[in-house]
Amino acid sequence: EVYRSLSALDGAVLLVSAKDGIQAQTRILFHALQIMKIPTIFFINKIDQEGIDLPMVYREMKAKLSSEIIVKQKVGQHPHINVTDNDDMEQWDAVIMGNDELLEKYMSGKPFKMSELEQEENRRFQNGTLFPVYHGSAKNNLGIRQLIEVIASKFYSSTPEGQSELCGQVFKIEYSEKRRRFVYVRIYSGTLHLRDVIRISEKEKIKITEMYVPTNGELYSSDTACSGDIVILPNDVLQLNSILGNEILLPQRKFIENPLPMIQTTIAVKKSEQREILLGALTEISD
Repeated sequence: EVYRSLSALDGAVLLVSAKDGIQAQTRILFHALQIMKIPTIFFINKIDQEGIDLPMVYREMKAKLSSEIIVKQKVGQHPHINVTDNDDMEQWDAVIMGNDELLEKYMSGKPFKMSELEQEENRRFQNGTLFPVYHGSAKNNLGIRQLIEVIASKFYSSTPEGQSELCGQVFKIEYSEKRRRFVYVRIYSGTLHLRDVIRISEKEKIKITEMYVPTNGELYSSDTACSGDIVILPNDVLQLNSILGNEILLPQRKFIENPLPMIQTTIAVKKSEQREILLGALTEISD
């Protein structure tokens, strides 16, 4: 379920508690993000609490998550707690060590251009191999403006609305209490309209007869879904990874491979008349 949900993201902000350090769930999520090569920003939260040891938090992140982090801010205490840009050259160590050309310049004492470092940083960030670290306190709105600015600049958006053909991908399937099958689709480009007839393979098309969009935790009926949206379709044909529209426009091959099950078991019916019910339930689980 984690892998399926993450596949719809352009990027992720992973919270680390300055007070409590790395939690087990943080390691699970980060491992999934790494496998899927999703650009990820670390946000160290709760820096305004007493007894915070940020150098220790950095060491723990390097030991338990990744050594490839770049600390983008300094945290000051006077006259009050604050965050400012980190201008220390040491912050670029992970960038320099990961690039042979930059490392050769460093070893020979040749000067760097800041644009070289920033370009390499962004390349590796987009590839999911370098992770910038920002700081703040969500509760007290500290560092949030800077984080939002970074998200807006680093996470590349999909093709602008109306500028391309439709391309969407199924990343999740759910069943309602009344056993209706709902398919979650991320729209990567173009626009999907109610009553559109959409190609899903060389020989197969579907007609959009109902569509819903999630807004503030609720589902609302809609007649349009644009690039960047998530849309939910009642449908019995579409499968996980199905492509709606032009497959060439998919940003990357974001197909989801289900991990091997941690537990296997055998299920048998007690009464033969229960077989059809069991098969139906197992079919739902397999989606």
